[in-house]
Amino acid sequence: MKKNPRVAIMGAGVAGLACAYELEKMGVQPDIFEMAKQTGSRGFNHTLGWINLMYRPVQDPVMHLKEKYGLKLRAMEEIRRVNFYTANNSATLEGKLGYIFLSGPDERGITSQLKSHIETDIQYESITNFRELSQNYDHVVVATGTPEIPKLCGIWKTDISGYVRGATVKGNFDPKTVGMWMEKTYSQSGYGYFVPWNDRKGSLILNMLEVGEYGAKLCWDNFIDSLGWDVEYEEFYETPHNIGHVSKHQVENLYFVGLAGGFLDPLFAFGSIECLASGAAAAQSIVNGKDFTKLTHMWLRRNQQLLMMRRYVDKFKDEDFDRAFEVIKTPGFRSLVTRTNVNIIYLLSKLTNTFASKKVDRVLY
Repeated sequence: MKKNPRVAIMGAGVAGLACAYELEKMGVQPDIFEMAKQTGSRGFNHTLGWINLMYRPVQDPVMHLKEKYGLKLRAMEEIRRVNFYTANNSATLEGKLGYIFLSGPDERGITSQLKSHIETDIQYESITNFRELSQNYDHVVVATGTPEIPKLCGIWKTDISGYVRGATVKGNFDPKTVGMWMEKTYSQSGYGYFVPWNDRKGSLILNMLEVGEYGAKLCWDNFIDSLGWDVEYEEFYETPHNIGHVSKHQVENLYFVGLAGGFLDPLFAFGSIECLASGAAAAQSIVNGKDFTKLTHMWLRRNQQLLMMRRYVDKFKDEDFDRAFEVIKTPGFRSLVTRTNVNIIYLLSKLTNTFASKKVDRVLY
């Protein structure tokens, strides 16, 4: 009988816990090392919008996780409306558009829900060295949520250098409506967004590109002034946010998953589903010898397409955003998003070139 491999998982985030869950299903109990004091505690409590069209060809991400991995995750709410705003334009999509989830240490958060699916004890406040682990274990899954280790291994390339500022806000909201803002004044080629917790509370966040701490504060102030909301702001948070990709996902007995494996998309920085899938794929590769790259091909290809869009959007002016959002108003686009399973990301990666004032000759991934 083949001996079960000894597996170490660095990080108890979405990717690491998904890997542990998949390993347990195949009879392997890993050792999980997490630097924080509890699951999700390196982050801050905030809401995420899982917009269905961003995960095509997956039509419904919650059902996909249930059917493919046996994971039953509870959303806080369904998204029924998304309001888009540019400097001089606005558009609205309505329908069954996605789900709202909580991220962070809250017990209702994604990581806490994933933790409830596994039996393995997590070793919290564990500071480990990946080189030592690679000598003591058959396989090491790097799910740290940061690019430091892939950088040390010489396989990382940064695609986006950004900064995030956010706050929890209290007011009166539609719990099924998400807002998104794109304006050069405060986000360059990034975006601001609002995702409610309920009808009285929500997360307002600004993703900015190529700014440091001081510039991010100025952009945040411009964003808040532009909104002019009569709400109560509390629980402010901020963090650098760098996204990139790796040249290979396996280095000797190391597997790179989640953000450390380049599975956050380079356009909107969405990542929960693909990070989870990458952790599960690493487990299948370790136990069954399946090719990790083939298992994650759908997400890697999607990120290539989104990186191409990112390079075009980097050149957008406000008038480009205004014109691009005219497309959202058309009946044809609305039907594609709400009534079909068409891979809208592929189509948009082709159409983006139409709206760019300055063209991008070539995109290398």
